[in-house]
Amino acid sequence: MNSAPEHDPKQSALSIGLAVDKLGGDLRVRFVSALVMIALSLTGVWFGGIGWALLAATVMAALAFEWGRMISPKAVDLVPRSLIAAVCGLCFVLLPRSFEAVAAFGFFLTLARSPREFGWLAMAGSIYLALSGWALAGLRGQDDIGRSLMFGLFAIVWSTDSMAYLVGRVVGGPKLFPLISPNKTWSGSLGGTVAGILAGGLYGLFAGANPIAWALVGWLLAVISQGGDLLESLAKRHYGVKDASGVIPGHGGVLDRLDGHLAAALGFVAILLAIPGLHAMLTGT
Repeated sequence: MNSAPEHDPKQSALSIGLAVDKLGGDLRVRFVSALVMIALSLTGVWFGGIGWALLAATVMAALAFEWGRMISPKAVDLVPRSLIAAVCGLCFVLLPRSFEAVAAFGFFLTLARSPREFGWLAMAGSIYLALSGWALAGLRGQDDIGRSLMFGLFAIVWSTDSMAYLVGRVVGGPKLFPLISPNKTWSGSLGGTVAGILAGGLYGLFAGANPIAWALVGWLLAVISQGGDLLESLAKRHYGVKDASGVIPGHGGVLDRLDGHLAAALGFVAILLAIPGLHAMLTGT
């Protein structure tokens, strides 16, 4: 009779050490990448103008490429579509408001594929990304009010995302939607939502605006941004991909990193349009 292999404590310790080293290396890569992205985002929003336009052009090109590759991996027109999307990103920032709808439609055309051939999810996703990409790029505008709104959006989404990850890892518990995203938990979602509310209220105090209004916006955008994360996870699961791309070390693709931002930006614009007087409360004007 064959005996079971003996347990080697040294081998087990070595395996654990290698796993810890790998995790530490992954976290370092993620941290450095996050710092670079934060620096680029804050600098672009602060100065606006051509700097923000170039950043928007880069993001729109990446979204067009990653979404096109996700729904049609063998497509041969991804590069020209991405170049057109970059031009649309420039238009979102530099053109007058009256022309932005035209640019948004052009961006949609770079994303869209035939629903008969690729299904209605591809078409719905293209419409969603076109609207949310326009909202994220165009919210900044060309004045200090747009800068204030963008900084508030970043504060809420970044706080929500970070605290949801932290609480989910530390507390754990029941899964949020295991069939869509197996790592997300109810505790993480609740922690992220609370963080979004607090970040909104604190930002309102810091910006000299209405902190209660900002806290309410923080609550809504925290929920919406987490919904955007789940939507992207659903799309990736449907199309059988792990990451939208590998362009950002430790984070995957631009779409992977900005899924919550895109949803929150679109939700923010919709809330501002739907609630009269909210804009003034958030900006102190």
